[in-house]
Amino acid sequence: MTPLVLAPVLLVLLTTSVLPGVSAGAGPADDRAVSVGLWDVVAVEVNGKQVDPELVALLQVAYREDGSWSVIFKGLPVAEGTSTNDQDAAPKTFEMETQAREHSTRLKYTGIYRLEDDTRQFCFVESDLPRPDTFTAPRGSRRVLVTLRRAARR
Repeated sequence: MTPLVLAPVLLVLLTTSVLPGVSAGAGPADDRAVSVGLWDVVAVEVNGKQVDPELVALLQVAYREDGSWSVIFKGLPVAEGTSTNDQDAAPKTFEMETQAREHSTRLKYTGIYRLEDDTRQFCFVESDLPRPDTFTAPRGSRRVLVTLRRAARR
């Protein structure tokens, strides 16, 4: 999968706290607030296929306080997005809208996420498909499963 094809996928994945967005629940444990900062992408599975780990290692996601985020490839932003989440749902859910820098088309996704310590995982699909209910991306599902780990402070 080329970086240009992967960028929209990563945008989505970045989302919701897994990418921060406007959360249904607010307070000190708000997933959006906890998500602010830089995250390394450590694994991506798309429709049953693992994305090359060498490519994945070049990806990061930066979450901002306003709920927006950017996907970074080799140190350069390649996609941006916003998300909203419901951290009170079980599993936690999100809606995400992304846009690659080279394209004007905005893409919409829906998914689930979990946030544990310094690790985030989310599973999503295009918004016209049913929201995933498990953290899996089997062949034929059109799902994307992404795992992030908080980047070490430098």
